[in-house]
Amino acid sequence: MLKLKNVLTLAAVFSAALAVEAKVVPAQIFTDNMVLQQGKQVPVWGKADPHESVSVSFAGQSVSGKADASGKWLVRLSPMSASFDARDLVIKGASNTVTLQNVLVGEVWLGGGQSNMDMCMWSDNPRWRATNGDKDAAAGANKNIRVATLRQRVWAQLPETQYRGTIQWEELTPEVGQKFSATAFYFAQNIYKELNVPVGVVVSCWSGSRIDPWIPPEGFSSVPELADIAYTVKAKLPGTDEYKKVSAQTAERYEKWLLEFKKASAAGQLLPVLPDYPAELRPYADVRQPTVMYNSMITPLLPFAFRGIIWYQGCSNLGEGMLYKHKMLALLNGWRQLFQQDDLAFYFVQLAPYNYGGNPTRLPEIWEAQQAFAESMPSNVAMAVINDVGDYGDIHPHDKATVGKRLSLLALKYTYNKSVAADSPVLTKWEKSGNRFVLEFKNVTAFQSKGAPQNFEVAGAAGKWYPAQVKLDGARIIVWSDEVKSPRQLQYMWHQMRTGNIFNESGLPLGAFRCGSLAGKEELFRDLAENFQLVYEADMLKVAGKDGSIQYTVDNSNACKGNIKRLAYVMELTGKDGSYQWAVAMMDPFTGDVKKIGVPVAKARIFYGGKVNNLTVYSNVPGVKTGFFSQGNIEFWSGNYTAVNQFKIAGASGSTYDFGDSSSGYGVGYGSMQIHNFAEKQTVMAYNNFTNPDGDAGIGNAPAGHPDWTFSKSRPKYSKATLKVYALME
Repeated sequence: MLKLKNVLTLAAVFSAALAVEAKVVPAQIFTDNMVLQQGKQVPVWGKADPHESVSVSFAGQSVSGKADASGKWLVRLSPMSASFDARDLVIKGASNTVTLQNVLVGEVWLGGGQSNMDMCMWSDNPRWRATNGDKDAAAGANKNIRVATLRQRVWAQLPETQYRGTIQWEELTPEVGQKFSATAFYFAQNIYKELNVPVGVVVSCWSGSRIDPWIPPEGFSSVPELADIAYTVKAKLPGTDEYKKVSAQTAERYEKWLLEFKKASAAGQLLPVLPDYPAELRPYADVRQPTVMYNSMITPLLPFAFRGIIWYQGCSNLGEGMLYKHKMLALLNGWRQLFQQDDLAFYFVQLAPYNYGGNPTRLPEIWEAQQAFAESMPSNVAMAVINDVGDYGDIHPHDKATVGKRLSLLALKYTYNKSVAADSPVLTKWEKSGNRFVLEFKNVTAFQSKGAPQNFEVAGAAGKWYPAQVKLDGARIIVWSDEVKSPRQLQYMWHQMRTGNIFNESGLPLGAFRCGSLAGKEELFRDLAENFQLVYEADMLKVAGKDGSIQYTVDNSNACKGNIKRLAYVMELTGKDGSYQWAVAMMDPFTGDVKKIGVPVAKARIFYGGKVNNLTVYSNVPGVKTGFFSQGNIEFWSGNYTAVNQFKIAGASGSTYDFGDSSSGYGVGYGSMQIHNFAEKQTVMAYNNFTNPDGDAGIGNAPAGHPDWTFSKSRPKYSKATLKVYALME
């Protein structure tokens, strides 16, 4: 009797499992209380039995389709008009019917990013809530605004169509509003107020996330500047050509090793070491790595019909400068492709001022990248500037009402064609008149300021910055400093702790920017001599001591007092044929010790390899890229080195001596003093092999051999070779 009962129980379980498999199931994003996008085809999809027929009915429409061999199905509703009528969305399969109730048609947006998108309207934590969030959540309750949040933070190595959490649309009650993203809440409120149609917002974000995990492989592949990342992504993705190639090569290597292993074992010989497993095939193992959040928190939403995206992210990519612009483009390209909507709108928030510590210009460099991305896009992309609502002591500004409203203004103007002022002023032209910069802008008729205009600085050729005087003149701003007779550079808000106080007539703040031009050699050298201190001068034709010492022709290091603000390296080379080359590389200090900025001979105990900030390059050598760059990198060491890319400099070869090498460290060795512009894959200047009269010196990439002049034996071809090191001390 017991055995029969067990058999019956197992049969019941098996039958129930079959019944579950046979049921048509919509994708998780389709629930009661949802909003469907008006004016677009609306994809509806889910799972069913293989080849099962499925019909979807809504608002007088009925469309049918059939599941594929794997059980996936998708149908599309024709474009609909907005409606406040709460109707049923009916999905019918062969053996069951799913009825979703209280469904509206209106405007639907996706909110993404990191903690500033995640920050809710109200919580018990005073640092984690919007100003007046409890009151606004109560006042903003609205059954025609619907929201959904992917609250389970999950990441995946490969795309997952099933979200490992729950997605549930809810009407915006006071209780729901308090838990919802504050930025998205205020955005939805303003869209509803102006359009008077139902509004839906889905939020999928993750506090502290970088942009990289949100970008799909297709996005990385669409941006040439991210080719290195695109390769590593595709090499880990089963089915791609890159994956197949590396897999085949790996199998071949291991098969060869196994044969050699068996042969050596049989002969009683030393066994060969197992080859290293290729890094390209190692799955991502960190939540900060590319694609892993997209795989788990965006793919379950594909290809839902959204009007657009609101995005608030960037803090975790601080320090990347203009690289962030390329990643934003990859994000948008990828999402537009995979949501199958080329016109998908994208409105994003420029970061607010905050004391991140470290290099204070990292934030302005991200501001610059965000602005450059917005300006590079032809349509449906714009940026909300919020440099007037930051908090230096809190990375999460609490005035999310301003943030949400400014995002909504962009949507109203560019997506809904409303006649509203939405854009902050943007620099369009600059010129010099005497010692004054005259700046012209768009998106402004008459500038105004809260208090005296501030946060402008000007500098001469060598980059010593002085606070500037400012005159607002209609849509122009005139800037100068009595301290700088020949200004060359101008910057506004170029520090992480600056609050914007200049606005257009609509109260939208002017965002950070910089502009300027390079000086000629004479002006530059004069400015260096007047504003910087010459710390070292070295005759590169004189050989350093075999004991790792060097005799400078000038050594003022003991006289330099204060903090290093800026460094300048000047190389001048006179060929035996009479040719003359020169280059200047200026950068933010990589050390605070003036004894560590000179030639890295062994006795100096100088070792630095990695990136430097705010590189400026001047040179008369053809092919050398001159100008202002967010970053460069240097390789200063006394020991020997290899071509292995120890410091993970993007684009370095790993097999050729270039701008991404690795050193054995201190000690008397070959030695390297190299400054690189890695963004241009270029050596700016190099001085190697200090103790050998046949050592190396060069400006720009070497014309033959290794780009960084290693093993070039080039110094003997010069009749004069001088290196000077300057420091701006404060």
